[in-house]
Amino acid sequence: MSVEFDVFYTLAERPGRRFARATDLSAGGLRLSTDEDLLAGSVLEFDFELPDDFLEGLTIEKEVFEQTPFGLRPESVKTTPPPFKPMHMRAVVLSTFYLPASRALAHGTKFVDVEPEIKEELQRFIHLWQLHQIRLRAEANR
Repeated sequence: MSVEFDVFYTLAERPGRRFARATDLSAGGLRLSTDEDLLAGSVLEFDFELPDDFLEGLTIEKEVFEQTPFGLRPESVKTTPPPFKPMHMRAVVLSTFYLPASRALAHGTKFVDVEPEIKEELQRFIHLWQLHQIRLRAEANR
């Protein structure tokens, strides 16, 4: 999915933290755009925050249960999704290619050893980002 945000990364065998841009994201990995040529198989540690400014205007329906004298009754309420948690994860570089338009190197990476709650948060982001994009397209076509 096409989305851009800032990423800090460290290379496993080198001290120091570097800045880059993520230009594509999935639950399995991201595309990292940087000026550094990373070798395939390099292990990276990522720290990033998923963009959440679009959540302000986004509402979702959530089912809640209310206790009544007749038992629990479901009710749909509209709410703004909570912001995303900061991400810290490991990834392996799978491939590298050059992007002439931005004059940068792009690295396809695969997340490894992802904790279930982090994967769930990534999937929640992807779902909400897609919902946001669909709504933007619908508004543009009106």
